[in-house]
Amino acid sequence: MANPGVLGTFDLNVGIKLDIEDVILLLSPYEVPLQGMYGADGMSALSTDECFEKKVEWLDEQLLLPKSTLAAAVATTTATVIQMAAGTGVNFQTGDVLKEVATSELMQVTSWGNTADYLNVSRGFASTTAVAMSSGDTILCLGSSLAEGSVPGAARAVDRVDRYNWTQIFGPTGIQVSQSEQAVQKFGLTSTEFDHQVANRVREEAIKLEQALINGIPTAGSGTVGRTMGGFTNYITSNVDSATTTLSDSAILVQAQACFDAGGYPDRFMVGSKQKRVVSSIDSSQIRYGQDTDRRGQSVGYYETDFGLFSIILNRWCTTNQAFMFAREQATIMTLRPFQFEMLAKTGDFLAGMVVGEKSLRYRRQLHSAMFTALT
Repeated sequence: MANPGVLGTFDLNVGIKLDIEDVILLLSPYEVPLQGMYGADGMSALSTDECFEKKVEWLDEQLLLPKSTLAAAVATTTATVIQMAAGTGVNFQTGDVLKEVATSELMQVTSWGNTADYLNVSRGFASTTAVAMSSGDTILCLGSSLAEGSVPGAARAVDRVDRYNWTQIFGPTGIQVSQSEQAVQKFGLTSTEFDHQVANRVREEAIKLEQALINGIPTAGSGTVGRTMGGFTNYITSNVDSATTTLSDSAILVQAQACFDAGGYPDRFMVGSKQKRVVSSIDSSQIRYGQDTDRRGQSVGYYETDFGLFSIILNRWCTTNQAFMFAREQATIMTLRPFQFEMLAKTGDFLAGMVVGEKSLRYRRQLHSAMFTALT
């Protein structure tokens, strides 16, 4: 203490914190679009929320949708047992009238089979013609057809699925600048060298988080190994196109339809720089320019399909092979500790501090989203 009884700014360095979460929002949105970019619809790319534990948990629940597909062909017209897609036999109950879409045959469920996902049925219901059926054919439920005063069938329900992610500590990243370096005047700096270095480290940590949101793999860690968070690629598992190499209108529509058929309404289409050029050039021959404009070229901010309007998010941290469809409310950035700057103890003729934050991702209803993984 230079003057006994008088505390100076260099006397109590330990524990001084500066919440720098808002600094991230000052970065170019193209640096960290999932954290600060707004889509063409004027809304942020992802929602945000707080968490209170290192393990972030949420529950996913699926309706017993009265629709499925056949898991095996039915070669004869007299067979009275049909096998539904795995896990969907419980979607139907005794008395339900089923329509085989490919053949227009109606069937009525008489009971559940002795094995999961098998149904006992009465063929050719309502004077329709029984026809052989193929694996993969769509089966719709048209409601029940029970006599008046019937007793309801056995109650049905499926349990919720407990999903989780881990928070990841980004940092601590140290900053150390000598007092002499602080005093030296520099071109191009609007503040001190120390402040400039803090800003650089914040930007770097934000980019690390952005990349983890996309490609992170969740690990619980231990007392000696740090935790890591899972990203989009970890949670999107159902509608994954690993064959398409070039984005096209038809390829996008197939995935959009898959999301829609599963009950979803994705409104974000996130791509990297290479795929953004591809999306902007789809059907480019159909684009017309006014005669009174001196602009050429095209930039597509929306992609409209029969299954919804997508706001395109350009993210330079998406790899060339990737593209993602999702709804804004599906993916949420969870904050256990906001990014903060903290001064460290003064142990020499220098200033020292660190940047640290702890974040995670909550990704709900992955069936309602899609991913491309083989683009070139």
